[in-house]
Amino acid sequence: ALSSAPYPQVLFCVPSGAMQQTVLVQTLIVRRGQVLLGRWRSGAFKGRLTGVLGQATAPPGGKSPSPEAAAVGICRQLLGPGVQVDPRRLRRRGFFSFEERDATSGAAQELGQRYSEHQLVLRLGPEEANGGPDTFEPVATETFEPMGWFGQDDMPFHMMPQDDEVWYDDVLFGDKRLRGTFAFKGEELVEHSLEEVHPSEGLCGLGSSSSSTGDDEALLLYNPDCSKSRALRQALVARGIKFAERRYLEDPLTLSELETLLARLQAGVRGGKLGADSLCRDAELAARPIRRSRASACRKS
Repeated sequence: ALSSAPYPQVLFCVPSGAMQQTVLVQTLIVRRGQVLLGRWRSGAFKGRLTGVLGQATAPPGGKSPSPEAAAVGICRQLLGPGVQVDPRRLRRRGFFSFEERDATSGAAQELGQRYSEHQLVLRLGPEEANGGPDTFEPVATETFEPMGWFGQDDMPFHMMPQDDEVWYDDVLFGDKRLRGTFAFKGEELVEHSLEEVHPSEGLCGLGSSSSSTGDDEALLLYNPDCSKSRALRQALVARGIKFAERRYLEDPLTLSELETLLARLQAGVRGGKLGADSLCRDAELAARPIRRSRASACRKS
């Protein structure tokens, strides 16, 4: 749901009893090595430049949309209805936690003293950058005015939130994945920490535990029409192995999740152990021989 607040708002939900916290989603749109920045006409960042940034609120109940899904609505509302962003092309490259130590500052008043922000990157293709019928053409809206495309050597950091100067280069021009924390007092950055996230870990939580007990769970990417997928599921159940099931045809993997999965597969290849022993967490399953008398591709029954 979108509101008329200073930031486009997309609804997120939090677990029952959890403290409600603002979530921001910023999309950094890159064309020929330059990023699109816009000036805020209102809100906590009024007068400053950012990427395409939207606020997410967390009411009780309902299903949380992914940052990719949230970014679609935010880009459309800030850049005009003619901008259509495909969520499958967005890459997660940062997740940051923010603390506002001055409770009277504009950011603290509008966003709260603690909030988080996802950083997504969209790299435009040649057909969107060369003036053809598919050219990406943002327009000014009520709260956000696109100011142009900026490269690594002409980034206007003096007009941007101070944390941007810490991480923009690594994300935009180094294609790194970063996780960090930033503390502000008013508009001044007073403390920060930053770490690089390995591609095989990623920022999408692929395969991370979602159980309330904190027990480690495997993630089963499941297709009920695939005989091999059904056999693997039966084996997991028979051995009492905890797993989360995701029907990937109904809930496709995002680009970031595919990147994470590919990095894990490549790590297995580099380690000289391609296949089940590098991916399965259960020794008995990994030890089972894989029959290769038939094609490995799953066929629908």
